[in-house]
Amino acid sequence: MKIKLFILAISILSLSVSCEKKMDKIFDENPTDRLNASVADVYSTLQSNKDGWVVKYFPSSALEFGGYTLFAKFNNLADVTFEGDLTTLAPQTSTYIVVPGAGPILTFDTYNRIFHYFALPGYFNRNAAYQLPGFLTAQIGAVNEGMKGENDFLVTKASGDSIVMEGRKSYNKVVFLPIKSNEASTIIASYRAAVAKFHAFSNYRFEAGTESFPATFATAATKRALLIAGNAKPYAYRYTPTGLDFYTEYDVNGVKFRELKYVEPTGAYSKGYFTNDAETIKLVPGT
Repeated sequence: MKIKLFILAISILSLSVSCEKKMDKIFDENPTDRLNASVADVYSTLQSNKDGWVVKYFPSSALEFGGYTLFAKFNNLADVTFEGDLTTLAPQTSTYIVVPGAGPILTFDTYNRIFHYFALPGYFNRNAAYQLPGFLTAQIGAVNEGMKGENDFLVTKASGDSIVMEGRKSYNKVVFLPIKSNEASTIIASYRAAVAKFHAFSNYRFEAGTESFPATFATAATKRALLIAGNAKPYAYRYTPTGLDFYTEYDVNGVKFRELKYVEPTGAYSKGYFTNDAETIKLVPGT
């Protein structure tokens, strides 16, 4: 009996020592060190893809202005260069910084004519000096808000396959996807061509099953978000070379979708249509 008790005591002591060692490893780094390490990791990841990143950007929390595709290249620890699908403006370089906060905070801290257009109040974006070639030539959004974009983002994921952030005001998700080397020379032109092609469409309707649902633009000037009767929130999307990429999964008449691909004109669809892979829903531009 004494031997059994002795063995049990040794086992408990060994377990206690093992747990203490694990706890020591967990708490070897203090929170400040861990946060600083995550900041360094974000800096490294941003610069890791020399061909840059495709940025899915929806500036307003209400999504009424829809989404835009930006192209960002982090040249070094300080400089970032932006281009966009919404404008033919030449690449614009400004600065950025990553600082510790609730997590790593990415801040675009000096003015970039492309990126910060979304954060300009309407008072400024109605001024030709701030407008973007190929985009709008009039005020968009309220005088004091504009398109409700922002400068500061909480980085929630940073890896080679994607970077995910949240706007610190809007809480909108912003996703960075790496540009592949074999598409780097053509990707921007392909997105701009998609905008030129699809932006011309209007008078949309959703077809789901045997029912049809007329859709109007949440903001007629941008034509990147749709409203249908009975839904207060817009169906916000970006233009892509294959069709429309929506901010989140949406539902029309019980049919869920996140991406709709364009089908060229055929039969009764004189302007073509957008559909999901299962072809259970169509978004049809009118004449």
